[in-house]
Parts: sequence; C-alpha cells; structure tokens
Amino acid sequence: MLLQELIESQPSLKKMLNGMPKEIQDRCVLKRMKKGSTVIGKGDEIKYVDILCQGELDVINEFANGSIYVFDTNKAIDFIGEMEALADETRAIVTNRARTDCMVLRVPIKDFIAWTEKDSYITMIIAKRLANRLCYTSGYQGYSNYFPAAHMIKRFIMEYVNREMDTGQVVNIKMKRQEIADILGLSVKTVGRNVTKLKEQGLVSVRKGKIYVNRDQLMHLKDTMEVW
Repeated sequence: MLLQELIESQPSLKKMLNGMPKEIQDRCVLKRMKKGSTVIGKGDEIKYVDILCQGELDVINEFANGSIYVFDTNKAIDFIGEMEALADETRAIVTNRARTDCMVLRVPIKDFIAWTEKDSYITMIIAKRLANRLCYTSGYQGYSNYFPAAHMIKRFIMEYVNREMDTGQVVNIKMKRQEIADILGLSVKTVGRNVTKLKEQGLVSVRKGKIYVNRDQLMHLKDTMEVW
C-alpha cells in the first residue's frame, strides 16, 4: 500500500498529516509489523517517531529480572516515541509490541521535530495526548501498592466491559490470565484465584477458560466495589 492510498482511506490520518511539509512526507516510510513483533524495544536507539496508522500495540515495561508489565495498549491512530523525541532522549523508555498486525509510518526524528515546529495543529494533538497520558499515570500512581488484588481485578474487568459493551449483552474478555496479570502487575495465580472467586459469586462466567460478563453481572460488580 502506498502512503497516499493510506491517507485517502483514513480521513483522520489525512487531517493529521495535512500540515506535514511535502519534503518530510517524501522521506517517511510505511512499514508493516506482524502480530507479536517489536516496533521498538526498551533501550533501543530512537531514530524515528512512528505513527501507528493501523492496528494495536502493547506498551510494555521490561525489567532486568525478566518480568514484564503491560501498562497500556495504543490503538490507531497514535504516536510511538514522540515523548522521548521531544524530551531529547536518545533511547526508548518502554517497549512497543504489536498486539495485532500493524501499519506504522516512520518519520525520521529530525523531520518529526521540524514538523512539530512548523505545524501548530500537530503540536496541539501531541500536547493533548501527552497531557492525557500524564493525567492517567498520575491517577494510577501507586495504585497497585494501595489497592488489594481483588479490587484491581474487578476494576480491570469493569473498565474492559464498559469499553467493549455496545449493543450486545455479553462481553468476552479476550485476554489470557497471564496478560491480565502483566497489565496489573500481579501474579497469574492471584488473577486465577480471584477470577474463580468472582465466578463462584456469580459476578462473571467462565466457559472453556474464557471470562464472560453480561450487563447484570456488570451492575453487580459495580455494587460490590469497595469504597477506598
């Protein structure tokens, strides 16, 4: 797929790139990323700022002992590496891994800086995104140290179901116990034990290992949330 074809097929991307100088656009490269591949790894040198045009990415913090913490998922359209670029960091502070097949637009880092200096529209978009992330991080700072695991798992399930439930009556949480554990910074045994308790209480359903939540269960989950 050519860049122009991609732009024409996505009005939001077209609007975002409208103020990018043509000489910069000509130096950008479209890159396909297979599910499970790493777009950039923690500690890698940052040569580009990537624009996620299609697909979803997990944002992961990796630790020296081999533990990983999946603390966010980015959906198109979003930026990868813009925070480091604007902070003059030369290495990526987190790992971005493709949750699905993805398409990214690679913008050389010098061109990205030049673009933001010339285009107030894109600068405002990035500023708003960074502000939203800072608000989210500030709100959840120390969360895992303050709240018990049961509270964290209930809240995670509620947020997932609220996000995915549209006109349907049941939501399947399409994540393995290990994935949920990575996101919440818990052990997989703790997640499994608490999901079993929720099932016994009738707050979730489990079929063939998959977690399902209907509207009534969602309402009852909200009723059981402790006030902290």
